[in-house]
Amino acid sequence: MTHRLTVFLCILAGIIIRVDGVHGDPLVENARKEGSVVFYTNVPQEQITRLSDAFEKKYPFLKVQGLRAGPSRLLSRVMTEERAGRPLVDVISLDTFNAWVLREGGFLQVYKSQEIEAFPEQFRDPDGLMPCCMYVLTNEIAYNTKLVAKKDVPKSYRDLLDPKWAGKMGMDNDDAKWFAPLVSIWGKEKTVDYFRALMKQNPSMVRGHTLQTELLAAGEFSLAVNVFGYQALEVQSRGAPIEIVQADPVIARAGHLLLAKRAPHPNAGRLFIDYVLSAEGQQLLAKMGRIVARRGVNIKFPRLVQGVKLHPVKPEMAKNFEELSKLYSSIVK
Repeated sequence: MTHRLTVFLCILAGIIIRVDGVHGDPLVENARKEGSVVFYTNVPQEQITRLSDAFEKKYPFLKVQGLRAGPSRLLSRVMTEERAGRPLVDVISLDTFNAWVLREGGFLQVYKSQEIEAFPEQFRDPDGLMPCCMYVLTNEIAYNTKLVAKKDVPKSYRDLLDPKWAGKMGMDNDDAKWFAPLVSIWGKEKTVDYFRALMKQNPSMVRGHTLQTELLAAGEFSLAVNVFGYQALEVQSRGAPIEIVQADPVIARAGHLLLAKRAPHPNAGRLFIDYVLSAEGQQLLAKMGRIVARRGVNIKFPRLVQGVKLHPVKPEMAKNFEELSKLYSSIVK
C-alpha cells in the first residue's frame, strides 16, 4: 500500500467517524445494540417529541419511546413494573420529592454523567442516584399590574401578611413541595407560624400553579402567593398584566433524570441522559421556554436565575415529605 493511499484511507476513516457522530465510543456502541430507550416524564408532549426527534437525529440507530403522565402515576408505574419483575422504563424524569421515593425504595442505579460538571455544584448529586437537572422550576410571588400599584408591590413574603392583602390573594392548596423546602430553610416553627398567619388573610385556594397564574392574569385576585416564574413570564410575554417578585428564598426545584435499577436498555438510557444534560440538549429545552441550570446556555428568561440567590431543593429535604405534606394540608385545610 502506497503512502498516499494510506493517508487517503486514514482521512476517509476520519470522515466516516465524524459522519457517524461518535463511532467507536463504547457507550454508543453498546447503546446501538439495544436499539431504543424508554423515557417516562411529566413534561408536555410537545417537549418530549422535540427532544426525542433531536436525539434520534443525532443517534439514528436509537428510538425514544416516551410516556407522559403526572408524577404520582409515573411513580406508581415504575414501582409496579419493578415489583412485578417486568421493568420497562430506562430513564425517568421526576421532581426531587418523587425521585427520593424511588431512591429510598432501591429502584434506581448510579449514573455519574460527565455532563454534570457543567452544572453549578449546588445542583449536583455526589451519589449519582439523582442526577440534576433536566430543567429547573423557580418559585416567585406574582401580582396583577392593573390591580397593584407600584408603591404597594410586596418585597418579601412577610409583606403578604399586611392586612391590605386580606381576601386579595390566590394560593395553591396543594403546595407542600414549596412548604417542605421552607421548613428546611426557615425552620419548622417559623414556617408553620407564617402559613397559619397567611391563612388568616383568607386567600382564594386554587389547585395548580398554571390555573393560579391564569386567574391572576384574568384579575380574579391581586396577588399569587407562589407561582412558577417561567409560567408567569410566559403569560406576561403574551401581554398579560403580570409581574413577579423574586423574594428570598427563591426555591429552585429540579427535574431529575433517573436511571432505572433494572433498565432494559441501560446504555441507551445513559446516552439519553448525557444528551439531555449536554449543551445541545439543554439549549433545545431552553428554546422551548424551559429554565435550565447548565452554565453557558442562553435561556428565555435569564432574570429567573441570573443574579439571584437560588435555594435548590436538596434530596435530604424530601426525607420527611409525607409528614410535612400532611402538616401543610392541615394548615391550609
